[in-house]
Amino acid sequence: MRAVLGEAARHRPFLVMSGAYFVCGLILVFLATHLPTYLAICGQDPMLSAEALAVIGGTNCIGSLLAGWLGGRYPKHILLGLLYILRAFAFTLYFMMPPTPASTLVFAAAMGMLWLSVAPLVSGLVAEMFGTRYMATLLGMAFVMHQVGSSLGAWGGGLIFDTLGSYDRAWQTGVLIGFAAGIIQILAGGPRRRREAVAGPRAFSSSRLSPTSWAISRFELLSLP
Repeated sequence: MRAVLGEAARHRPFLVMSGAYFVCGLILVFLATHLPTYLAICGQDPMLSAEALAVIGGTNCIGSLLAGWLGGRYPKHILLGLLYILRAFAFTLYFMMPPTPASTLVFAAAMGMLWLSVAPLVSGLVAEMFGTRYMATLLGMAFVMHQVGSSLGAWGGGLIFDTLGSYDRAWQTGVLIGFAAGIIQILAGGPRRRREAVAGPRAFSSSRLSPTSWAISRFELLSLP
């Protein structure tokens, strides 16, 4: 266990993924905590906040299933980065204009599709990086970062509003760090190749066996029960 935890602490893709997960928690909990207040300040019906959160919960089910399906077919770190970038775009489009019931529900549906879609992708990435033996522990470590970001998002959003009297700087900060997290996740958050996969071609090229002998030996190994 200690060896795995030490490897995770030095594993750049895992650290990048955990850092992006921190940003994920920050943005989502900021939205869940402060959206009702924002809509009330803008003069919207309080019921609209409840409807928006309900839409987020409903479309979240679809988004999570879709992300899991896509993660089995495309690189998970790229999909994860794209999710963060799409969230940043959704934030930008929504908060740039005064909210209306229609725009709020469309925004809620979009965010719901992108809400917990990160969970199957993060789980799959951890399995690809380290295998499944210590998967629960490593996912727990990454989720701690998510929850730290969540706390900061809820508290920081309120602090910014109390200080400046507006949520403008809060959502602008969320857009910037969300976009940055997505780009970094795509560029530096991919799982490293396993040593065996990298060493395989080298082992063959440095072997003294002829290609025919090597093929025969491989066939014998595959034929073993």
